[in-house]
Amino acid sequence: MSAESYQWLAENVLAGFADTRRPWWADHAQAEGHNLNLYPRQVPMDEVIKLIASWEPITEALYTADMELVPTHKLIRASDNRQQISVVGGDYSVHSYRDWLTGTVQEMVGDDAQVSSAGLLRNRAQAWVQIERPETAVGPGGILFSPFILASTSLDTSLASQLNQNNRMVVCDNTMRIGREQGLAAHIKHTKGSGAKLGEYRGVMAALMAGENDFREELERQLSVKVDDTQYGRFLNAFIPIHDDDHPAKKARSERKRQEITNLYRNDPRVMDMAGTEFGLVQAVNTWQTHMSQLRNGTGYEMDDTNLRAMRNYTANLRAPKGDSPDMGTVKVLESVL
Repeated sequence: MSAESYQWLAENVLAGFADTRRPWWADHAQAEGHNLNLYPRQVPMDEVIKLIASWEPITEALYTADMELVPTHKLIRASDNRQQISVVGGDYSVHSYRDWLTGTVQEMVGDDAQVSSAGLLRNRAQAWVQIERPETAVGPGGILFSPFILASTSLDTSLASQLNQNNRMVVCDNTMRIGREQGLAAHIKHTKGSGAKLGEYRGVMAALMAGENDFREELERQLSVKVDDTQYGRFLNAFIPIHDDDHPAKKARSERKRQEITNLYRNDPRVMDMAGTEFGLVQAVNTWQTHMSQLRNGTGYEMDDTNLRAMRNYTANLRAPKGDSPDMGTVKVLESVL
């Protein structure tokens, strides 16, 4: 589940376009009596700066109990309240939120920036700013999608400074990473001398804001790939295999997942107009994974949908994807059986 309390999310997350994208945690936080930072349209940049860039990370030397210097590590504190944020290696390069997040957005996007969310996690050790293009894009077949860019970094070695380019399907608010090179666009580690790459990082941001052709081309390709009922059946067998020696509980879960994905594919208005194509199948699986799936956390307990979204939206999405995205995993399984 999310490591953050409802109070933390209420105080340290700025959520825009809340009339149509109300955060999952908002009602819970309100029920506890917390004031929310929700906005009917984009989040004002002044509020983003106030939250994540009105203070600076400062470094201090570390000493043992005998007051001997520890040369291999250093302490990072917040300049406003002296809060201890993390202990990092001596060569760790601090990427301030002012430079790598708000500064990058202001310098490269300017007045065209529409901030849809921003916030702090892990006791202010992680931060992000998500921006969107002002207009909704129209793809092949009249499919509407909204390109967005997620800029994130950390002060505790957990995240590199990175830019992720993704697209939200307007019809159901799913995040789609369907391009073969879609998702991670820039990834700069906190190594010595990495500060010199800030200009390169900002250049990537400017290029991402210029267009959405890579997503549009992949969308068109997937719509052109036809999937008949026989091929769909082979896909399900490969994507969610059921073996004779599976435990009955596992068989039941697999059968339920097959049924739920098929129902989305055949009957759900967010998906069914694209049924019979590779994109329709990807959309069905993505919708299931976004809204219906359950995962297990490190303790082995199943996570309900609310807590699963917390993990995805406010932690997992900040991390660099390893290997294929879930959507491209779906594509590869389908293409193996066509």
